[in-house]
Amino acid sequence: MTEHSRKRALNDREYELLVEGARRIDDDLRSLEALFVAFVGGRLGLRPGEIAHMTSEWVDWRRRRICIPYHEPCEKGRDGGICGYCRSQSEQRAEYNTLSLAEARLEVLRGEHGHQLSGTVRSQMQATHVAHVNGTLDSDVLERQLRQLLETAATADDASSILDSLNAAARDYREEHSVSQAEAEREMWTAKTETAERQVPFDHNPRAEIYVERFFDRLNGWQRSRQAVNRRVTEALAEARELDTDTTHPHGLRATAATHLAARGIESLALQSMFGWADLSTARNYVAASPENTQRQLQQANTR
Repeated sequence: MTEHSRKRALNDREYELLVEGARRIDDDLRSLEALFVAFVGGRLGLRPGEIAHMTSEWVDWRRRRICIPYHEPCEKGRDGGICGYCRSQSEQRAEYNTLSLAEARLEVLRGEHGHQLSGTVRSQMQATHVAHVNGTLDSDVLERQLRQLLETAATADDASSILDSLNAAARDYREEHSVSQAEAEREMWTAKTETAERQVPFDHNPRAEIYVERFFDRLNGWQRSRQAVNRRVTEALAEARELDTDTTHPHGLRATAATHLAARGIESLALQSMFGWADLSTARNYVAASPENTQRQLQQANTR
């Protein structure tokens, strides 16, 4: 959750105005969808992509939890294919995970293959590759400096052999770790991180519980696109008094939930578990930034 999203978090009054706006939407189904997004986003902290791919199978009705999987096959696009949101995410993942030969060599040098070289040469080769990956060293200069480093440490023939071995190991690494567009699409929908696979209780908030029930009484899951999640928030804002359509967005609702729960004394570890953050510091920031939490601790300190 970015700093920008935290700035779009609603206070309790603004949140209630948003809920009122969602109820005013002049279409029963769209109103229900907007209320569902408002509560699972703004009180339970689900991500927009999670909302858009949620089905009734995610709900453990006995334990009153939403069980968010790491992977859920997306069939929300045309002809049962992946949706536009998942296609965009898969394109980004394929681009991010497609390594250049230099990037793959750097990873190899950081691994077991790098230990075949002396510590000084290995460090210098790593630094040279980092400079290239960061854009401060072009390919020709990189190759020339690598050969000079190796020839300083060995004969010319040995340098060529070491470089050939390094390139072969890098190509193997790249083939193993790169992800094609087709492979990335087959893995969609995928949660943002491994820690995003989690269980989110919903019975602590009676209104959220009611609207989870009402939504799945009528529908088997979110029937529309990821962009429809945005549209329902915008529609609710348009109907809400005192709010503008740019007051918040779905990620802002997630920040709203984190702010709301931190203000009510939820500890950092529990908040991290519920929101699926990889880094505990994110939860700690919400707890530390809560004036209600600060006031409560000051009151407790003064009663000692």
